[in-house]
Amino acid sequence: MSLWREGERQDLEMTANESQAKVPFPFPRFLFFILYLILGQPLYPQELRESADQAKLKKILEVAGDYCEQLKTMALNFICHENIREKTYEFEKMKLFRLGTDKPRRFLALDDLRAVKTIKNSYIYDYQMIKKGDDFKEKRGLLEENGKKRNKKDIELQTLRMSAKYLVFGPVGFLSKSWQPRFQYEIVGAEILHKKNTIVIRAVPGEIREENYCFGRIWLDESDSSILQIEWEPQSIVNLKETVESSIGELERKIAWTVAYGIVKNGVRFPTAQSIKEIYITKNGKEHVKYEAEYIYDKYKFFTITTEVIFE
Repeated sequence: MSLWREGERQDLEMTANESQAKVPFPFPRFLFFILYLILGQPLYPQELRESADQAKLKKILEVAGDYCEQLKTMALNFICHENIREKTYEFEKMKLFRLGTDKPRRFLALDDLRAVKTIKNSYIYDYQMIKKGDDFKEKRGLLEENGKKRNKKDIELQTLRMSAKYLVFGPVGFLSKSWQPRFQYEIVGAEILHKKNTIVIRAVPGEIREENYCFGRIWLDESDSSILQIEWEPQSIVNLKETVESSIGELERKIAWTVAYGIVKNGVRFPTAQSIKEIYITKNGKEHVKYEAEYIYDKYKFFTITTEVIFE
């Protein structure tokens, strides 16, 4: 299919014929050939690209599904340090002046927020997870709080606003073979993450449901489809209020939640970092971070990482 309308192509061919009579070599025909290569149809039409993406996606889901099914049958017992640094910001009302678009152009006074106080906390926990059969347990001991030594065992997280459980099993809810028929997947990009080429896919539920109603993006290693990072979208968070009241009225609220899986032991990928941000959005579209927490997981010790044998 040509990129030109019929009349335009006739004009170009006529120009080529006229020029051919004036010069000793067919320069215009050569020019037309170059233009067609540059502006003509791509070597891989849209349909072929979509087909290639679907084939790639099918392979990714197959490999990731096998990993999740294996992970579900694993007996795990490990400990690590969970290092947390969090900040909570308090705001006060302020006026933001912007030049309007209506004529005559005037400055408009808009309600906005500014941070007037930052509350900082840091914690180091001794974190243990044990999984045997269908029994899951998490234990924490507080080793340090805001730089001071602590020795508190079997304690809940002290973080102010939100946290997650059983992060090592995060991929299962999106990619296990039992859940895959209930999600819709698409390849949304390719990125370099921690010096690795990755394929990014998005997963959304195929229908509204109470259980595992999660939305997210998953980064997978392009070479072996191993799961390197997951980002949960705000719809995934239970009891999340989409708006909050403030001194300047109702604000939109969103959460950015990401977990990186950077440690591998016996074929299982364990979390190395977690990032949580709670963001308020004003009516004029300006974003303000209300809360942010950075988690680092290190000093792992593994006691059990084996596949459980189930006798029927």
